[in-house]
Amino acid sequence: MKYSYQTSCIVEKAMEKEPKGRFLFLTLTIKNVPGNELNQAMSDLTKSFDRLFKRTKVKKNLIGFLRATEVTVEEKRKGYYHPHLHVLMMMSSNYFKNYENYINQKEWTSFWEKSAKLDYTPVVNIKAVKNKDTNIFDKQGLKKSILETSKYPVKPIQFDEKNLKVVDDLYKGLYRKRQLSYGGLFKEIKSELKFDDVETGDLIKVDEDTGEISEGTKIIAAWDWQRKNYFIK
Repeated sequence: MKYSYQTSCIVEKAMEKEPKGRFLFLTLTIKNVPGNELNQAMSDLTKSFDRLFKRTKVKKNLIGFLRATEVTVEEKRKGYYHPHLHVLMMMSSNYFKNYENYINQKEWTSFWEKSAKLDYTPVVNIKAVKNKDTNIFDKQGLKKSILETSKYPVKPIQFDEKNLKVVDDLYKGLYRKRQLSYGGLFKEIKSELKFDDVETGDLIKVDEDTGEISEGTKIIAAWDWQRKNYFIK
């Protein structure tokens, strides 16, 4: 909720400053990796992303971006994981004018393959944020992209004995890895709005609700190894 709230505010302010800006949604993937390689794969993803966004043609019309990491659990092979990146980009209107500015699907794939130093062709998806019915940009389509980009880094799983290895792999794989980052105008606006860091800040205010903050109720849960479940103290 806090990811989505902050990002919505940042994007709204960016649209005020750059009303002619256009939005793209980019997904970057690599091959699935075993749990013991996940942490290194996450580090490599970040470095590869930095190389990609330093490319002249990529940064030429880039106004700002939001990068989010997601890891999903492979269903076919036990102990394998699929790390990938979701990127919401704001581009200048010049991006769509001609080949000198526009980057098609094939080019994005080639740029990512080279930036990630892969020996195979990765799956890359790029699409403009627009309404599927009218085929033009609208705020509803943008909202969906924001929610997609700023969702949980991992999908919910049961914290039971069956998934102990998965929890351990994800904990070690995501340890000290930044899940969400901003660049360009988005980063500048985040600083202007004085937002705290989502991963280290508090969770008292996580949305646009401006009502009084409740004191809440303290609940303490402990793990019972015999029942293989938590119980409330």
